[in-house]
Amino acid sequence: MLRPTLLALAFSCAIACTSYGQQPNTQPQSATPSPTAKPSSPEAAKSAETKPATPATNVPMSEPVITLKGACPAKNGTTPSGCVTTLTREQFEKLTNALQPPDRGPVPPEVRRRFATQYAKLLVLADAARELGLENDPRTKQIFDFARTQILAEALNQHYTEEFSHPSEQQVQDYYNKNEDKYHEVTLQRIIIPMQQTNDGKPKPTEAEAKAYADSIRDQWAKGGDPTKLEKDAMEHAGMTTSSPDVNVGARRPGSLPEAHEAVFKMKAGEVSPVYSDPAAFYIYKVVSERQVPLSEVQTQISQTLQREEHTAKMQELETSVTPVLNDAYFGPETAASEPPMRPGMPGMPPHGPHGGPPMPPPGAPAAPPAAPAQNPGTASK
Repeated sequence: MLRPTLLALAFSCAIACTSYGQQPNTQPQSATPSPTAKPSSPEAAKSAETKPATPATNVPMSEPVITLKGACPAKNGTTPSGCVTTLTREQFEKLTNALQPPDRGPVPPEVRRRFATQYAKLLVLADAARELGLENDPRTKQIFDFARTQILAEALNQHYTEEFSHPSEQQVQDYYNKNEDKYHEVTLQRIIIPMQQTNDGKPKPTEAEAKAYADSIRDQWAKGGDPTKLEKDAMEHAGMTTSSPDVNVGARRPGSLPEAHEAVFKMKAGEVSPVYSDPAAFYIYKVVSERQVPLSEVQTQISQTLQREEHTAKMQELETSVTPVLNDAYFGPETAASEPPMRPGMPGMPPHGPHGGPPMPPPGAPAAPPAAPAQNPGTASK
């Protein structure tokens, strides 16, 4: 039952999904040459190749950019009131600006043209639907109501995204001061000691024997041993014939290692860690250097974190302000497998078009079939 509603919103995906497959052109042939048509002569071909494209900004805002030829035939001496024969640049850009989220930047020319072609078809189909009185059909009105609710929910989501998009310098500074440990960076080396292989028929060493060997590697490293040589020895001891892993891990911050290894961030430069283990291997770290990352290097990251946290907190506040109570006799009892609620644009929500459109198809998949929009944003030009 939700499919018609999603189709009613699907046209918005045309402007957001650059990977949509191109639908075959079903419009009647026009006397106007196609932009991809071959020139009639070599001279014309040369001219077409060298002539630069006219910038879209040169087109006046009042000039039509979409014209529907053959639309709006007069009936009983009058033109249908819902019909649109032209759409000016101003009208078209108001539409695309409303559909395109601000953080995605301007609409690429090829996407703008493809969307214009699809939208022109929608206008024709919408006018045909109005002629049949379908906009007053009770089922269509129910779909309009649901689509309006969905669009309003996404508009609220976008409103708070923009409201929290620019945390103050003081907010950023306060977050940095409160979370200084997160920005303590250490440069690490690591020796990985794989568990010994038994393919050669030798008995598998006991856990105590394996741990004793790992401790011996750690002791040699702590006394100044070459970590690259120690890593190679450990690989050979385990019966591994593959190349030894690089001992240089590089700069890391808390949260970037397995949780059981996080204690290395408390170590000082030159210190060698205890031996950590899991079912596959032993791990030993050495802190080569350490530093406190200055605020200037993480200001953008903190700003994005604050935006995300404040936005999430606000949306959760709104969602939890009301508790829906469902009739179990009708819906059935809640099961443990029930998924948490999802909201447009938030973590866990499938990718979708702007303002609550349907999930985007994979690259190369055809666009969803168009359906009549709820409203005709353009002004009729008779």
